[in-house]
Amino acid sequence: MDNKETDLVIKNLRKTFGKNKVLNGIDFELKEGERVVVLGPSGSGKSTFLRCINWMEEPTSGSIILDGNEVTKKNIRWVRQNIGMVFQHFNLINNMTVMENLTLAPVKLKMMKQAVAEKRAMELLRHIGLPNKANAYPASLSGGQKQRVAIIRAMMLSPEVLLFDEPTSALDPESIEDVLELIRELANRGMTIMIVTHEMSFAKEIATRIVFIDKGKIIEEGTPDEFFEHPKTERVKEFLEKIL
Repeated sequence: MDNKETDLVIKNLRKTFGKNKVLNGIDFELKEGERVVVLGPSGSGKSTFLRCINWMEEPTSGSIILDGNEVTKKNIRWVRQNIGMVFQHFNLINNMTVMENLTLAPVKLKMMKQAVAEKRAMELLRHIGLPNKANAYPASLSGGQKQRVAIIRAMMLSPEVLLFDEPTSALDPESIEDVLELIRELANRGMTIMIVTHEMSFAKEIATRIVFIDKGKIIEEGTPDEFFEHPKTERVKEFLEKIL
């Protein structure tokens, strides 16, 4: 990892909602090809951290630097082209077909002509085994199908980094494995990934690094073996005892 360029640098990131301090000074670096799993208790700031990275939430202070460029309101479109996000509840547009959901952003951002976008969308739909759903509406899909469509929607723009915010927590057990298998495939292809998840066995399997957030701060990080087998802090030991 040391020989690769740093894709993403975060310095002293803070986010407050009124008097509620959700992120309390996060310093973080993500290198190309890393797969970082973000763990922590509910309400610790994990999802807000991901949402601030691609400015779904505007940070209160601190800096986010992608490929040497600081993220601001002025380059937010460029940021979202390069940092894709997959949400817990899919965020598909219900009154648009699957094809329309997939092609909307690349066409609107003038990155692809409509015909090119539709061709790429069909290739991706075939890849996940859903080419027959191109003209279906999200309401007719299962949860697992919606999430797989949401993942390939994020891949339509060929982002450098893909963020997953608890991508399986709204799914039934049967659908979870289909979604995890697609994320595994992206990881095996070298995609740079950050994922918030409660699937601990999956975290152990996929992560190159585990980051633990509590009360809006990173309090421990390490390889899966270091984190799960040799935790350094009492807080992480307590967390692992509860969940494992």
